[in-house]
Amino acid sequence: MSPRHHRRTRYEPPGAREPRPWPLPPAAETLSKPEPERPSADTTAVAAPPAGGVAAPQAAETPSPAAFSGGRGDVEAPAARPTRWHDRLRGASIMAGIGVLAFATGLVLFNSVVMPRLIHGVSEVHVPDLRNLTLEQAEHALRPLDLQVSRAGERFDPAVPRGFILSQDPPGGTTVRGHKRISVMVSMGEEFSSVPELFGESQRSAEGLLKSAGLRLGAITRAASDDVGEGLVAGSDPGPETVLPRDTPVSLLVSTGGGEESFVMPDLLGREIMGVRRQLDALGFRVVTPIGAASIGTILSQNPAPGSRITSATVIQLQATGRMIR
Repeated sequence: MSPRHHRRTRYEPPGAREPRPWPLPPAAETLSKPEPERPSADTTAVAAPPAGGVAAPQAAETPSPAAFSGGRGDVEAPAARPTRWHDRLRGASIMAGIGVLAFATGLVLFNSVVMPRLIHGVSEVHVPDLRNLTLEQAEHALRPLDLQVSRAGERFDPAVPRGFILSQDPPGGTTVRGHKRISVMVSMGEEFSSVPELFGESQRSAEGLLKSAGLRLGAITRAASDDVGEGLVAGSDPGPETVLPRDTPVSLLVSTGGGEESFVMPDLLGREIMGVRRQLDALGFRVVTPIGAASIGTILSQNPAPGSRITSATVIQLQATGRMIR
């Protein structure tokens, strides 16, 4: 029996064949040398080779398992070589290859068969112009074309009434396929703002409040006021909480500090001097006539002139005709 046959027999799993005597491998002699057995009486003597000849082959004794195991009675067979992970790896590779092939086949069929039917099966239509239409009107216009309207948002616009469409995407006149959604922007109309309370604010602070409210600063008038200090806002035009369109100008009245109350001089010409003098004296004004002038009759002249601004300290000079009117 060849050494190759010995090795194949050595690594066969137990139970595969009938047990056979364990052969001694060539290198076994270096591992353990059994004690030499004493020749027994029934041992057949081997004749010495004749001189000059070739020795005849002798029959090799088959060592016992106890001799190979170093004197132990039971011999432990080597474990079987594991081969299951090779089969598992081969099976996983086959399944992965089948999966990749199935995916590639499905992708090719989808691109070449399914997609062309989906795309070419829907007709093309022209998108109508939806601007200046309400959402309800836009839905009625798109329904026969198999299109849908989608509200994208809202924006203030004084040129378009509230609830009407400002813009659309895709724009009117564009060619699209059916089942597409048309996004529209809806107008919120003109934006309004309320005038904030500005009394007692500085001019700079009042301008900032107007800007935050969506309004802008208009004309500024300065006048004396006992209500607020110099440089502060004494009033606004329009007044607080007035609702105005966005970006409307608001005028301010800024105080120059406290001062005397002023009046506008009326036109007194042609009136009876005695009655006018009594009225002016009651209001706290001082009325005088030129020396030697008449103190009765109708008024011929006055100083200050009509329309002039006067105060309680202003002296009013009147001159009459000296003749009574009956």
